[in-house]
Amino acid sequence: MKPDERSLVEIVRDIVDIKGRVERNPYGMMAGAMGAGFILGGGLFTRLTEKIAGAVVRAGVIAALPRLEKELERYLGRDAETASPSTGKGE
Repeated sequence: MKPDERSLVEIVRDIVDIKGRVERNPYGMMAGAMGAGFILGGGLFTRLTEKIAGAVVRAGVIAALPRLEKELERYLGRDAETASPSTGKGE
């Protein structure tokens, strides 16, 4: 069979390769399927999801805070140096 004679379904099947993905990463595919089912089942706008999302955001901010502080200090340090350069004339 020539490549241009393949049906669209066969091309998509080769690109997606669900069986291969499941063999390589079964737990990841299961988690993805559960997440898709949760969203499609209407669980996205529930109180439980709101609580989980809030906890995840808080944990992410706490984890990123040290790096954000360093970046902010670096930025403010550069900004302070460029805004008021010392002339060295007895200030």
